[in-house]
Amino acid sequence: MRVTIKDVAKAAGVSVSTVSKVINHHYSISEKTARHVREVMEELNYYPSASAQSFAKGATHTVAVLTDLGTDIAFRNPHMFEIIAGLDEVLQRKGYRLLLQGVDQASAYETAKDLIARRAVDAIAIHISVLAYPLAGLLTQLRFPHIVLGAPNFQSQVCWIDNNNIYSGTVAGQYLLSAGYRRIAFVGGQYYDMGSTDRLQGVRQALQDAGISVDERYIWQGESTRADGYNMTKQLLTVKPLPDAVVCANNTIALGCMSAIQEEGLRIPEDMGIMAFDDYPYSRITDPMLTVVDINVRDMGRQAAKMLLEIIHRPNMQVQTYVTTSDLLVRRSTCSHSGIPEND
Repeated sequence: MRVTIKDVAKAAGVSVSTVSKVINHHYSISEKTARHVREVMEELNYYPSASAQSFAKGATHTVAVLTDLGTDIAFRNPHMFEIIAGLDEVLQRKGYRLLLQGVDQASAYETAKDLIARRAVDAIAIHISVLAYPLAGLLTQLRFPHIVLGAPNFQSQVCWIDNNNIYSGTVAGQYLLSAGYRRIAFVGGQYYDMGSTDRLQGVRQALQDAGISVDERYIWQGESTRADGYNMTKQLLTVKPLPDAVVCANNTIALGCMSAIQEEGLRIPEDMGIMAFDDYPYSRITDPMLTVVDINVRDMGRQAAKMLLEIIHRPNMQVQTYVTTSDLLVRRSTCSHSGIPEND
């Protein structure tokens, strides 16, 4: 049975009004009493309903962002900061400020639990890299305003937003076909890397729609590292006939892929075209520069902020959606016969 504010008041030996004032940080309650009531709330695992009026009004005008801020995160997760910038851009205009909290999967639950218990924020944005079952359960049980930045890889009722990576993969496949390529390979992440897996699905879809069978010998999946990109491409280059184009799931894999191809004495794009996804961190510094399907993650952050503002005012609102802002940037790593001009 759900614990109520009356249960807390009874256990703490105070009135319901006192508990309410503690929850709302009212100045008239002494620190000693407030501490006692909060301890009882913790013991009873009691959290105020997110649909209460003060939540709906946005009492703190603060949104917490929970994400991994570990070493080299700007290289391991370059999208994150652009997403946060998009969030901040919209939230600032509405009078909200961001509270950035570095967490991992183990600490994200306790951090969110504490923020909610103290009513320190009106809503929480959680990067998918730190989401796990316990946190998802907490957010949905309490119906606390939140948005997950990325689609979960497990069944959940959490609110989330993500890029449509299947669509982006289809854009990549359709472009290569229009540019005259027919033997198209894919080098990407493992099956549990949902972004890579969805991009592969999109490439497959584009080929199948064009009536071209997918040669499974051209599909290689490993870790999303430069080293694995290199090793997988070395194995790919033993397949005959050679592919005439390779789609890499990300910039990092593409670095290794290009090194392996050039080491074999093959020319890019004359002998083999290469393309990837995202315009950073490496696409502009490769030689030749990479053709990419650019994912507008800043816009994803903007859209996430707009949805979060709606959820703050309507805590029962359910959001699970994809945004499809992908731009094709054609550069010298592919030979285009499609009539699409190069972007750089």
